[in-house]
This record gives sequence, structure tokens and C-alpha cells, in this order.
Amino acid sequence: MTVMWFPLALLALSMLVARRSVEKGLSGKVDSLALAWLQQAFALPFIFATLWFATFYWPAELSTQFWVYTSIYAVCGAIDLFLYFKALSLADVSYVAPLLALTGVGAIAGSVVILHQTPTMYGVIGALLVVAGTIVIHRAKQGDSGGRHNVIALWLVLGIVVLRALYSNIELFPLRESNPTTFNFYSSLLTVPVLLLVTVLVQKRRDMRAYWHKVRLDVRKSLWLLAFVGLTYTINLTATYQAKLLSPTAGYVTSVKSAQVVPMMLLGAWLFREKVNKWQWFGLAIICCGLVLLGLS
Repeated sequence: MTVMWFPLALLALSMLVARRSVEKGLSGKVDSLALAWLQQAFALPFIFATLWFATFYWPAELSTQFWVYTSIYAVCGAIDLFLYFKALSLADVSYVAPLLALTGVGAIAGSVVILHQTPTMYGVIGALLVVAGTIVIHRAKQGDSGGRHNVIALWLVLGIVVLRALYSNIELFPLRESNPTTFNFYSSLLTVPVLLLVTVLVQKRRDMRAYWHKVRLDVRKSLWLLAFVGLTYTINLTATYQAKLLSPTAGYVTSVKSAQVVPMMLLGAWLFREKVNKWQWFGLAIICCGLVLLGLS
């Protein structure tokens, strides 16, 4: 059964690429904070449907430790979503996607601290190559007219890297106690109110009535796209959680999913007509070499 982790990771990768390509288009039409909780809200009906295909654990059947870890995961995931959509609204997807490869490096660093795993030499060299490739891509975009926005997007992604170093490793504890469908349901159920609370806090100085009116209009205009995001999110997360349970180490799954930088850069150049220079492609090649080594670690 352990060999099943790889096709599951590939399934998660394909759903991630499909979702993020649509999210990039939505980020220019829907407020970044609203898009964060809308993603979760539209995913919940699909996540609820998956509960019929696996054993469901009622709240009383789960330990206090499960709820503590799941709550931490939900808060970190909520902040992660806001930072991601904010970065996507500021910079090209062909720039943001390669930077997200750093999350694989963060996941390995987190596994050392949280799970007490020791990285191999392949893992260390791979992580250094990913960092080097990211630096090349960032420097290649510094001369662009959107340079300031790119710098802000970089810092937002670095925030995501730190968060995922934490919650991408602690998620294994509640996963082992329950199963992917139950954990996906409870974590998303907790994430939505956290995001709504952040929305209220951020928007408190603005006209809330006008804000919610705009959100309703945006939802009506993008209803089917948001439903697609919810569906692909559900498949992506369910496949990811199951792959992590089956794989020899969770880092393998992270490495496969990090390979999304290749199709995302191609989609950015082809679908969104983003300018990608030769140094960005060179940086991407370095990152891909690093991801291969991370997969071998």
C-alpha cells in the first residue's frame, strides 16, 4: 500500500495546479481576504460529501491533543491563505509560484525540530539549490516596474514558509489519530470562522455594509469558478493527507507537490501573458534540480 503515496501525490499536484491557476484569475476580481475564506466556505460542502466514504470520528471520540493541534493548524492555515492571496494579488504567478518552493525547505527544517527527523546529504544540498534558485528568480524580477510589489510578495511568501514549517508537520499528529476526511472537515470548519474574524478586524475602519455588498456581487459573478476552487481544494487536501500517511516521510509528498512551480510558470507565461526572462527560467532549473534531490532524500 505504501507505493500508493506517489500517485496520490501526483493527483494532489494536478489539483493544486488547476486550483491555483483559477485562483490567480480570481485574485484580480475578488478581495484577497474574502477569497481566503470563500475558498474554505465553498470547499466545505465537498469535504462534507467525502465523509460518507470513510469512518467519521465524532468530536467526543477525539482527544484533547487532537483539538489543540487542529486548532493550531486552522489558525496557521487561515493566516497562510490570507498571505498567499495577498501575494498573488500583488505579483505575477510566475514569480510567486517558484518562491513557494521554499516551503519544501521549511518543511524539512520543521521536521527536524518537530518530528526529530534527520535530513540526508541529498536533502541539505537540495534545500540549498532551492534557496539559490529562488534568489536568482527574485533578483531577475527586481528591475521590473512592479519591483516594490515583488518585494512585498517575497516577504509574504517567507511568512508562508515559516507557517508551513510548523503546521505541515504537526498535521501528522491529528491525522494519525483520525483519518484524512475527518481531519479535513474539522480543520476547514475551524478555519472559516478564524478568517471571518480576521476579516472583521481588518475591515473595522471601513464601511462593512459596502464591503459585504461587494463580496456578494463578486460571488455571483464568479460562482462556478469558486465552486471549482472548492472541489479541487477538497481533492488536493484529501489526497495530500492520505499520501503523507502512506509515504516513508512526509517530505517526499512536499517535494512532489513543490514541482507545481514548473506548470505554474508555464501557465503564467502562456495563460496570463506574464513576462518571464531567461534568468527566471535559469532559476527555475536550479529549483527543479533541488526538488529532485529533496525527493531522493
